[in-house]
Amino acid sequence: MEGETSEERDVAQSPRDGLTAAARRGELVRYIDIHSVARAEELAEAFAVSPMTIHRDLDLLSREGRIERIRGGARALPHAFLERDVRLRRATKVAEKVALARAAAALIRAGDVVAIDDSTTAAAILPVLAARAPSTVITHSLALMHDLTRAHPEIKLLGLGGQYYPETDSFLGTVVIEQIKRISADVAFISTTSVKNDALFHPDAESARTKQALVEMADRKVLLVDVTKFGAKGLHHVVNLDVFDDILVSADLAAEHRDQLDRLDVAVHYVPTPEP
Repeated sequence: MEGETSEERDVAQSPRDGLTAAARRGELVRYIDIHSVARAEELAEAFAVSPMTIHRDLDLLSREGRIERIRGGARALPHAFLERDVRLRRATKVAEKVALARAAAALIRAGDVVAIDDSTTAAAILPVLAARAPSTVITHSLALMHDLTRAHPEIKLLGLGGQYYPETDSFLGTVVIEQIKRISADVAFISTTSVKNDALFHPDAESARTKQALVEMADRKVLLVDVTKFGAKGLHHVVNLDVFDDILVSADLAAEHRDQLDRLDVAVHYVPTPEP
C-alpha cells in the first residue's frame, strides 16, 4: 500500500495462522510497536483470531508491561524504555566490560557448567573462558553460540532456543524459560541495564523474565555491572540484588552506590577501571 514502510509491509504480509499463543503475542507486540496504535478489531482481522482472543492477549501483554492498553485497542510503549540495539551496546564501555569479565572468569572452576546471559558485558568472558576449563556453557545469546563454537569447539555448548529478538540478538520468552527450568548450572553470569532500589530492572519484559530464570537455575549467581547502570531507566523487575553471591562492579562507583552494595550480604568485587 502506498505510504507504507518496508517494515510495515513485512509485518502485514507475514503469515500468522497456526501461531502458538506465545508466538502470537510476540507478533502482536511487534505489530503494535511498528504501528504505534492498533484497534482490537484490526488486530483480530490481521491475526485471524476472535476479538475476544485479542482482548485477552492485550490484557495479558498490558499486565506484563509490553504494551499500553487503551480504549478499544493498544498503544506501543514509549521508546525511552526500550533497550538500545545490541550493536550499539557492543561498542560502548568496552574496556570496563573486559575488566569485569576477566575478574568474573576467575570465579569459574574447572569442570563447571557455566550459564551466560545475552548481555554484552557477560559476553566479554568469552576470550578468557577456555583457560578456566568449564565443561559446558549454557546461553540464549545467538552471537555467543556462534563465537563459542568457532573459538572453543572443545567446550560443550547448550544453546537455548525460542523466539528470536534481533534487538538483543538472542532467544527470549516462555519457550526459553521452560528449557531453563529443566537444567541447572554451577555458576551464572548476568548483567542488565538498570540497578536501582536494591534490585535489577530491564526495559523489556521478556528479557527480564529470561534473566530471572537464568539466575534461579544456578548454584552461584554472579552479577557484572558498570557504573552507568546505577539509577538508569528500567521498567521490569528482574531480581533483588541480595540473591547474588557475587557482584562485580567498576571500582570508580560513586560512594552512595558503594554504600548501597556494602549493606548487602553479598561478596562485592570492585574491579579497577582501565586507564583510557
